Amino acid sequence: MVEVTSKSKYMDLLNEYPLLKTDLVKRNHKFKFLVTPMGKISLWEADLEEVSRHAELSVGETVSLFSELINSY
Repeated sequence: MVEVTSKSKYMDLLNEYPLLKTDLVKRNHKFKFLVTPMGKISLWEADLEEVSRHAELSVGETVSLFSELINSY
């Protein structure tokens, strides 16, 4: 099991859990940018703190959502 923190790299989590990208969008429409070509390029090196800024959510909400989804796999 992976520990998800604000410093976790988005692409590392996505490589480990490929369903994460589509499941995030299903859970919260604010993550729709993650599935766009520009989102993939701009967030290649992003951590969850940066992802949360793009999604306009708190870091805690973002980390919690990622953790919840990863723990469900």
